[in-house]
Amino acid sequence: MTHERLDVARDLAAIVVAALACPLALFGGALLGCATQGFNATCAMSAIVVAPPALIAAGLIAAALTRGFWGYIWVVIGVVVGMALIFILTFVGGKLLPIDPATGTIATMWFLAPMSAGYLLGRGAAWFIRAWRRSGDKDPKTAS
Repeated sequence: MTHERLDVARDLAAIVVAALACPLALFGGALLGCATQGFNATCAMSAIVVAPPALIAAGLIAAALTRGFWGYIWVVIGVVVGMALIFILTFVGGKLLPIDPATGTIATMWFLAPMSAGYLLGRGAAWFIRAWRRSGDKDPKTAS
């Protein structure tokens, strides 16, 4: 398998990770936050608190799969696809979300922020490790 084909596969995997993380973070957070009170507006707000750690973890996984500016663009595309998946899943489930363009944009930014933070943390860690390995030093802070 050529190197270019592996890059495409890794980019597609990053899109899938980002796309699946959005509904999993929302509905998984809703399940954790709403276990005792049922699914309602108050419960959805508690799911918003649970979702960011899951999205940061998904950003870290995406950073391990892809890299660079285009890698980040694939993550953004994955988040947009994930937001569409949330809308489709609620439609199929019979409880359509009342979304207008402004609310959809705000929700997308809300999900993109922790995913971006995870991606940047992952890429920063990869850069730090590569610099440390290239320097041959035991202390990565002294790597030049």
